[in-house]
Amino acid sequence: MDRIGSLPEEVLCHILSYLTTKEAALTSILSKRWRNLFTLVPNIDIDDSVFLNPEEEGKRERDGILQSFMDFVDRVLASQGDTTPIKRFSLKCKTGIDTDRVNQWICNVLGRGATSLDLVLDFSRSGDNLNSDYFLPKELFVSTKLVELNLRSKFGIEWWRGGTYTSLPMLKTLRFESTWILLCDDLEVFLSGLPALEEFHMAEIEWPDSDESVSSGSLRKCTIYATGFEDFQDPKSISFDTPNLVYLEYSDFVAADYPKVNLPNLAVALLDFKLTTDQVELIRAPDDEDDGVFLRLRNVQKLISGLRNVHTLFISAETLELLFLCYESMPVFKNLRSLGIISVAGLGWQAMPVLFRNCPHLETLVLQGLLHHVTDKCGDVCDCMPREDKGRSLSSCPVKKLQIRGFKGTVREKEMIRHFLESFPCLDEMEVYADSQNDNDDPINVEANRIYKIVATKVHDEEVSTGTVLQSESMSQTQMEELSSQFTPRNNRNMYEMVFMMHAAPLPPPPQEMSLDYLKEQLDAAKTEIAKLNEEQRVYDAMFDIIVDHNPMIASALKARQSATDSEEAEASNDQEKKRDFHALFEILADLYPDFASALRARRGTDLERGETSRDQGEMTELDQTRSKAVAADLLLPDGN
Repeated sequence: MDRIGSLPEEVLCHILSYLTTKEAALTSILSKRWRNLFTLVPNIDIDDSVFLNPEEEGKRERDGILQSFMDFVDRVLASQGDTTPIKRFSLKCKTGIDTDRVNQWICNVLGRGATSLDLVLDFSRSGDNLNSDYFLPKELFVSTKLVELNLRSKFGIEWWRGGTYTSLPMLKTLRFESTWILLCDDLEVFLSGLPALEEFHMAEIEWPDSDESVSSGSLRKCTIYATGFEDFQDPKSISFDTPNLVYLEYSDFVAADYPKVNLPNLAVALLDFKLTTDQVELIRAPDDEDDGVFLRLRNVQKLISGLRNVHTLFISAETLELLFLCYESMPVFKNLRSLGIISVAGLGWQAMPVLFRNCPHLETLVLQGLLHHVTDKCGDVCDCMPREDKGRSLSSCPVKKLQIRGFKGTVREKEMIRHFLESFPCLDEMEVYADSQNDNDDPINVEANRIYKIVATKVHDEEVSTGTVLQSESMSQTQMEELSSQFTPRNNRNMYEMVFMMHAAPLPPPPQEMSLDYLKEQLDAAKTEIAKLNEEQRVYDAMFDIIVDHNPMIASALKARQSATDSEEAEASNDQEKKRDFHALFEILADLYPDFASALRARRGTDLERGETSRDQGEMTELDQTRSKAVAADLLLPDGN
């Protein structure tokens, strides 16, 4: 019986919508009913790399293969007719496809009411020869039904008509991803043609030589990854006039100015400024504070001031270096609850003290790395340089949870972790995750290198005194205490219970040469174990047969259950080895014999108390069968009857 084929047409079309168009079209060979079913699917997903089979080398270059792909797309669109509605159209194709036909396909689905377009058009360009360049069809810029548009190309995206002629009144999501993006108009005018836009994503945009403004009353999520100007890096002024924006992800070189920053409802901000080596040196030791470049960098404080209402803030290592220029004008982040900071060895923490002091309600701190460039201006936050006011900025910070990622096991990192535990007065929990790419091969520090996670939980006065828990079977108590002492606070104000989760000790290398006697010994041991398991299984099989043969009620219930759940398989296996469904037998026994059910629950409860909850599902299923067999033997076959 064709159970899938008997489903309603609407359900089948919904299932086919999760397949690529090529895969959906292949179902037309199943039967007459399936022949044209794929043409009713409201989603079209076409990828020339899938059609042309990239695993078959040289197939794309064969004569006629690209033509056959284009003919296939034409046939799919023609078979649907001009009136079949389209919801989503996804097209991925490379150089070699006729661009005029590509534009015809786009216009076809737009004319049929497509609301979502995902276009990956990797068409190479040939310099100044405009006749060979690809331009999007003008119908794309004036669609009245388009809601979501994704444009990607590794050769550049050119919004040829320009923002002045763009009118997409229903568009809510627009994403650009390319090596460069040319809007042919300033950003403010471009966005004015998108009155309903809520999500805007631009990756690798190259700013024009003019002032720019991200201005939109409807925008709620904005992501910009910019690469500066074509001939120089630092852009001119950039404004953000987005009163309803709640999420901002911004990566760019520092602009000359940020004249307008209107972000009253911003909740989440991710900042990743790019700095040159000369700019980093200028920030740390300016020769002349009236220098034009220095003043230009200081204008970033206008943007930072506009972020004062955020709840969550993530900043890169270069951004943290840049924030030192806001030392005296740093805003108070009165709503900030979560702060994430990336740290690298070559960039400093000079802005950390004022940043911590200006976050009066900070609850969660995430540090991606602890190593940084040491200066005397970050001293009271880190433990790198001795000073009398060490930890003063931390003592006023209310952070409750600290998460450290990228731990490498160095002495400097361990001292900083101890410093944080000693100095954060409200810290209740700390998690440290080891660097998965840790290449620290210090033989003296081998146990620290095996750490993959540390959890420290504060012990309050009314609780049990502090202790250490180690999830490892390969370390002695002395080694455990020695490892713990490298992190435990030296003062008595803050006490923590430490849990160390360790990678297993490396297995000993196999013998260089395995003799025939050694291999024969291992093989004999394996055969003995297999024979033991087979004997146990024979006992269980015999017990199964005895229970079924001597209990007609159980035999009838078991037969009814097997025929109801798998009648076809039962008929096919008549001539095969007798099937024994232990799982079904145990359920029937539990229903018929309350003592059996109670004993089985008690056995399971005892095993759970022994810690078997940590086993995976497959192992637990096997254990359930073993327990049930043992209980059945105890209850149903006493004295060998």
